[in-house]
Amino acid sequence: MYLLADSSHTAKRWMEGLKSLIHNFRANNVCPMSCLKKHWMKLSFLTNVNGKIPVRSITRTFASGKTEKGIFQALKDLGLPSGKVTPIEHAVFTFDKFYALTQKICPRTDIEELFGKLNGDKSDYLSVGQLVSFLNEVSVDPRLNEILFPIYDAKRALRIIEMYEQDPDLRSKGNVSSDGFCRYLMSDENAPVFLDRLELYQEMDQPLAHYFISSSHNTYLPGRQFGGKSSVEMYRQVLLSGCRCVELDCWDGKGEDQEPIITHGKAMCTDIIFKDVIQAIKETAFVSSEYPVILSFENHCTKPQQYKMARHCEEIFGDLLLKQPLEAFPLGPGQPLPSPGDLRKKILIKNKRLKPEVEQRQLDDFKRHMEGGGTNSPSNILEDETDDESESVEEEAHPELKFSGELRLKHSHSLRKKDSEDDISDAADTTDMSEASDQENSKKGGREH
Repeated sequence: MYLLADSSHTAKRWMEGLKSLIHNFRANNVCPMSCLKKHWMKLSFLTNVNGKIPVRSITRTFASGKTEKGIFQALKDLGLPSGKVTPIEHAVFTFDKFYALTQKICPRTDIEELFGKLNGDKSDYLSVGQLVSFLNEVSVDPRLNEILFPIYDAKRALRIIEMYEQDPDLRSKGNVSSDGFCRYLMSDENAPVFLDRLELYQEMDQPLAHYFISSSHNTYLPGRQFGGKSSVEMYRQVLLSGCRCVELDCWDGKGEDQEPIITHGKAMCTDIIFKDVIQAIKETAFVSSEYPVILSFENHCTKPQQYKMARHCEEIFGDLLLKQPLEAFPLGPGQPLPSPGDLRKKILIKNKRLKPEVEQRQLDDFKRHMEGGGTNSPSNILEDETDDESESVEEEAHPELKFSGELRLKHSHSLRKKDSEDDISDAADTTDMSEASDQENSKKGGREH
């Protein structure tokens, strides 16, 4: 079907209206009893010219897998007209009659089996104690908070019996029949989701820490975690699928340009360029969602390389990058974080910080460096803390270098030890030769005398 509108405004309103009907989460998650009421109302409106409901309309409702003969017999058992051409009075076809008809044509044998297990097939009803036991041990979700969702007691069980049990004698004694038990399980009260909260699925005004965040670990690896092939494309794929937190394992670059890289350290995985990943993130961060994207940096880079990372983030992300805390949400103990709504279309970086005094000192030095006209990496400012760190980072990223270095150290120590032993041996030989010479001279002197 095609629809033509006289203006784009009208077409937009039609589209919004149709989408609201199609994507009505509450309507798509109603309980079975509400679905039955919907079908009953539909049948009630399918009247003939005399205002009566044709039996043919009812047989069509239950036509799937059921013969008309069985439907006619069910209508007859309920005292309703059962002829093919005999209509049913509108006032007679109540919802209770329709519900009883559905139970005859499509009985809930699964609920009947559960009912028999609960009472041990010893009676036609459940006592209050048996119902309380079922509600607390079988029906309840154990993950729910016991304060917000307290356990059932006899008082709450009696309220359920009073609402859903149709037999007055059983109801007065505090018992529930199989029919009452089935009505309860098929009601909104036993819905698998909280119907009153379905419309609030996009409530994004709470602090950021109040939400579960769709996150990705080792985002750059499409397959194996050891010896795998890193890929920039993975960042595009996970962000387009709705992920809001991606991981970047950052290491010092090994090429001539010394660009920071992303790889899985100590796992023999291939490298990808940090700058390429940042560009991919910018292109796809807010295509599927406008809510903030968090970049989780596992930072193994030295200070000059971190400076390059910061420069790439500022140049590529631009205004998308959150550089300062929002004025209404200062960072500090006891202060709430901003909400996802406050951080729309913002990219946040999560990285381990330095000690406050070190961070402030380096920031002041950096500002002075930039105010003095510096444009390159201020490595001379940070070199006092870079040398030791560079060695440790290199050893962690490339443990084979550490191993070969240890071998060289052991070999050098072995050579020095051997040279020392040779010196001692030479000294000993010289001493022996000197003593032998003295003894020979002594012998000659004795013969001369």
